[in-house]
Amino acid sequence: MKINPGGALALEDIVGRDTLVAEVMDTLETQSLQLVAERRMGKTHVLSKLEAQHRDGWVMVKRDLEGVRSANEFVQYVLADLHPLLGKIKKFREWLASIGSEASGLKIGPVTLPNFSAKSWKQGLVDTLAHLSESAQTKHVVFLWDELPMMLQNLAKTAPQEAMELLDVLRSIRQENAKVRMVFTGSIGLHHVVRHLKQQGYVNAPVNDMTTMEVPPLTHADATSLALRLFQDNRIALAEDAVAGVVAAEVDNIPFYIHHVLSKLKSKHAGSAHRVTADDVRKEVVDAIRSALDPWHLKHYEERTREYYAGDRTACHALLDAVASAPGSMSMQSAINRAKSVVPTMDTESWLELTNLLERDYYFVRHTDNGELLYKFSIVARWWRWHRGVPAAEGGAA
Repeated sequence: MKINPGGALALEDIVGRDTLVAEVMDTLETQSLQLVAERRMGKTHVLSKLEAQHRDGWVMVKRDLEGVRSANEFVQYVLADLHPLLGKIKKFREWLASIGSEASGLKIGPVTLPNFSAKSWKQGLVDTLAHLSESAQTKHVVFLWDELPMMLQNLAKTAPQEAMELLDVLRSIRQENAKVRMVFTGSIGLHHVVRHLKQQGYVNAPVNDMTTMEVPPLTHADATSLALRLFQDNRIALAEDAVAGVVAAEVDNIPFYIHHVLSKLKSKHAGSAHRVTADDVRKEVVDAIRSALDPWHLKHYEERTREYYAGDRTACHALLDAVASAPGSMSMQSAINRAKSVVPTMDTESWLELTNLLERDYYFVRHTDNGELLYKFSIVARWWRWHRGVPAAEGGAA
């Protein structure tokens, strides 16, 4: 296996996800779902495995929607992705020909898809998916839509009404078309998009028919196995095999960071007589956390608060600083009290709502025994302390 930090992995190099993929497939038998996780957790790789391991009679349609800027463009991509399946159906071809006189859109081989107007994209989407019922051999068509929340966020900024209507149409299609399943995933939480739309008058619950599944870090056993394989396949000598477990533990069993650590170790030690020790690993992690060049893109956790918490960013940072100062967990009330010294005018209910949002955005988790707050990922807590200059209480790591 090649070391590949941040790149697209070959299917055989995506480890530890078979159980999750099977659970997603079982869920899709009955309903659509949101696949959620913090960025760099491997959601896109899970989609790739889903696409490759579909069940008999299932058609998997995978599309990255990050660059889509309008509902019209989205519907054209849906048409394009379904054309290999629906193009064999006479009624679909006749329907497509009947609306082909509209302004030209995407061109696929000899076929030019319609460029739907603002008034007709909704009907075009509904009509397109209605033709799936004529595909007798198809049990389910599963749309694997990566970065759909980002597409909706882009829409919400320029055409909020269009974003609202698209969410509603997609929900209606899920309710009325038994063959359609949808998987939403992306680096932006859809709850933030819906929250923004509700501030502009949106009143619906567009995804309450979908279940939510999280893409977690690898198990420690799988993360250790991945690190050990990377050491071995890239001729990086180890002082002992247990060092692979140190790599996994130091980066919260997240494969993206495992690849990064191994990349640095390879550049220094591959093919040499030096045998990598646990201290070598810890040094690489500390160096990455403290680097002004931010090789692991950890500054994202601070930068995105401008978008997610625009009106409450100072309070957000105060709360994150408070919990980061603790070596372990901190009671919610203690964290809020400490943050209040920075923003004394914010009321208790707003602090509780902010805490809940930070939990949904993977900054915090609640301790299962006492309900105290702690950072979900130690790597983020360590970076936050270092780059924000938060004094760590005794026992805290930098």
